[in-house]
Amino acid sequence: MRNIILLILVFSSFATGCQKTKKEPVKAKVNISEKKDTTCLPHLYDDPKLEKEKVLIYAEEGIDSVLISRNELNKIEKLFPVFKAEFPSDPNESYAGKVWENYINQDGKEESITFGSEVGRDDFCLIYAYYLKQKNGEAKFKLEREKLIKLYRAINGLYEGLNYGGTYFGHQHKRLNASVEYSIYKLKLRKEYYEKKYNFKKQKDLYIKALMQYVSDEESQDPYNQDDPRDGKGEGSKRGKRLQEKIDILEKLITNYFYLNQVQNFEITYYK
Repeated sequence: MRNIILLILVFSSFATGCQKTKKEPVKAKVNISEKKDTTCLPHLYDDPKLEKEKVLIYAEEGIDSVLISRNELNKIEKLFPVFKAEFPSDPNESYAGKVWENYINQDGKEESITFGSEVGRDDFCLIYAYYLKQKNGEAKFKLEREKLIKLYRAINGLYEGLNYGGTYFGHQHKRLNASVEYSIYKLKLRKEYYEKKYNFKKQKDLYIKALMQYVSDEESQDPYNQDDPRDGKGEGSKRGKRLQEKIDILEKLITNYFYLNQVQNFEITYYK
């Protein structure tokens, strides 16, 4: 009996060892080339009738004008609805939304319009100002627009002088037009808010004095801006005169609370 049991165990072990191990089938790797999906891109076509039509977006004496073809402007309107928004955001928020859009042209090829560079941002602000000026009313707010441009340029020029120039201030010279139009939009929207019953001149005087003190303190710490001790004349006096001219513009043109409020906001937003 014992021998029979041993034979059974040996046979079972032998049979098990002879069985082949079952392997999982190896799945072949298939390289699928990824193709960019352009089905959702808008199809924008040029109108042959508008091929030669140009739109003047910005013009200033001594500065390169900005001309855009009507076909290109039509594409910009469709790709960037922020320019014709019913309720405009301020220029910074509008720019932060999106600055690059792709589309399919009449030849079936993918193209793009982008404002994603320093010069591109200049163009964005000028186009923003172009459309918002139409919404505000070009003739209706002509006086306010001219004043705000002079005021904002005075602020930009003041800080440009304090910093010995720089590309930022050159870009701001164009971009501030967008800020001007947004200020006018706020005036149009809430005119009664800016028509204060009290005398705003004390606030204005404090602002001008604080600005003059800031300029004086900054200049006193500038080692490159010292007058000749022998006669008290030199670069320091010239710079001081140029900076004072900018402050004089602010003193002259801030004639009500609206201008004071907007100049302060503009300065804090872009120069502090």
